[in-house]
Amino acid sequence: MATKNYIPTETIDEIRSRNDIAEVIAECGVPLTQVGSNYKALCPFHQEKTPSFSVSAEKQIFNCFGCNTGGNVISFLQKHEGKTFIEAVEWLAERANIPLPTRDPKSTARQKLINDLSELNRFAVKYYHELLRTGQHSQHAREYIKNRGLLSQTVQRFQLGYAKSQRKELVKTATHQGWSIQQLVDVGLIKNEEHGPQDRFWNRILFPIYNERGVPVGFGGRSLSDAHQPKYLNSPGTILYNKSRILFNLDKAKQSISRKQNVLLVEGYMDVLMLHQHGIDNVVASSGTSLSEEHATLLKRYTPEVVIVFDGDASGIQAAQRGLHRLIGEGLRVRIALIPKGDDPDSFVKKNGVDAFDELVKKAINLVEFQIQSAIQPDNIRQPDVKAKVIKDIAEILVNIQDRFERTEYVKYTVKELEIDEGLLWRELRDLGLKETSVSNQGSKRTTPTRKLSAREKIEFQLIQTIIQFPEHLSTLKTQFHYQDITNPHLAGIAKILWDVSDTEDTIDMQHVLNTCEDDTQKSIITNALIRTKNNPNPSARIAGCIRELKCYIVRDIEHRVRLNTQAEEDGDFETLRQLVELSNQRRAFAQKKHTGQKQNTQQTDEVTDTSESADNIKKES
Repeated sequence: MATKNYIPTETIDEIRSRNDIAEVIAECGVPLTQVGSNYKALCPFHQEKTPSFSVSAEKQIFNCFGCNTGGNVISFLQKHEGKTFIEAVEWLAERANIPLPTRDPKSTARQKLINDLSELNRFAVKYYHELLRTGQHSQHAREYIKNRGLLSQTVQRFQLGYAKSQRKELVKTATHQGWSIQQLVDVGLIKNEEHGPQDRFWNRILFPIYNERGVPVGFGGRSLSDAHQPKYLNSPGTILYNKSRILFNLDKAKQSISRKQNVLLVEGYMDVLMLHQHGIDNVVASSGTSLSEEHATLLKRYTPEVVIVFDGDASGIQAAQRGLHRLIGEGLRVRIALIPKGDDPDSFVKKNGVDAFDELVKKAINLVEFQIQSAIQPDNIRQPDVKAKVIKDIAEILVNIQDRFERTEYVKYTVKELEIDEGLLWRELRDLGLKETSVSNQGSKRTTPTRKLSAREKIEFQLIQTIIQFPEHLSTLKTQFHYQDITNPHLAGIAKILWDVSDTEDTIDMQHVLNTCEDDTQKSIITNALIRTKNNPNPSARIAGCIRELKCYIVRDIEHRVRLNTQAEEDGDFETLRQLVELSNQRRAFAQKKHTGQKQNTQQTDEVTDTSESADNIKKES
């Protein structure tokens, strides 16, 4: 398994420097317009009408001031293409024709096998597609496609194919082209039977299955005869195809999913094709497979929300319950949109159109609400054993919800709808491993994700912003201040990275910092600061001013804690009084220095005020 350590830092630097970020972003389908030395575009990561996505060719970074997403060329590929760090670096290395270090022989052999079998699958995709398109014996397959309402553009887009009724057609054609029987077996296209090698797929419409990078890894086959069972047949598990890690159409849908910030999850291939044909392109299919942790992790790369669009029969949702718990456990919002009974997404959109389908998705309800409403429909919900089962099912959902406030609100909703004791439900959650009880016991109110920064956090932002813009001042800052005194978690995280990097490197390269940083909000703060860099004649004075103000806050905090301890002991003493007087004097001294500094440098004050405005726009997680 490749890691960040597989490629030396110097090589990563070279790869990054030889891939212009503006060129790469344009190649990935984002049209850029040059404005001065920078570029602007509509953000590919959220829907907007006015461009807020900015690319700096000079600094080789991007930042969206609308959704607070930012980073370098590697970060962009990770976010936009869903690549891992190493996959992004390898892609850029290939683009710039830069050779990468040789891995160990075992890894090299495995990679060669993967490359060879991927190429074999590409051959099979083309072979089956040509049979469907022009084959003399494929007329009934083409009639089936036409009757299902698929257009030729859709067939071409998804490279649909046809496998003949004969059992050795692919065996003969592929071996004639130089592929071995073993390779065909390894990729799952044929199987060795009593009478020799046989094609796995015959007399079927074939749906090529790609991984999220667009590499063909397998096939799904739909039989053209009722006597030919099973109705749907997928490739077996191979070195390329692991059904727990593949979602049909993710390769084509990922950009739309990222832009719309939700994904529609359907069951079948035809559902995907028909919705896509009607312009609904943020859709993927589980292809009859229960959702896995890998599926949840994969979707989390692109979106915070999954809308399940299953058939009118709710039993399918109930059967998929465990998989849906995994989505919630990954922190994804899950909503349910039920198609009217007798329809599926394919037939519904053909009969009712896109507007009706969009309306159905808009009305999708949260998984918890769906579970409760499904439970209270039958008349036997009043029976103790039935209600106990429902409570257990709902508790399994609630325990996976990561947001404490959201979980508490759904506990209240459940208690009201099922007319049960709230304490009973919390006990059930504790039995399932939840360590918290209720929001009243958690000691704090929920913070609104998009609230403005406090006065102290604004000063912290100004300090970190200045260090990002002028990292040469970090060594001086470290002698007077410690990052652990920063209260905002995102800013403290950035400061820790800067502190750690400065311990091992003489100069700080912000591109290295971006590669080290794994938090999207922190990346956005860094790129935001770099893009907004202004001519600051005296950054050291600005840093000193921020330190003075923050030390005032720190002393005030200590003073507050001393007072609380004194009140708790109900008996003050002379030493405590002396401490409080000393702390008050320190605080006044810092305030006096701040006042003097403001008189001496009015320009510094103007710049702090200006950056405070941009600091207000930073999102802070609860």
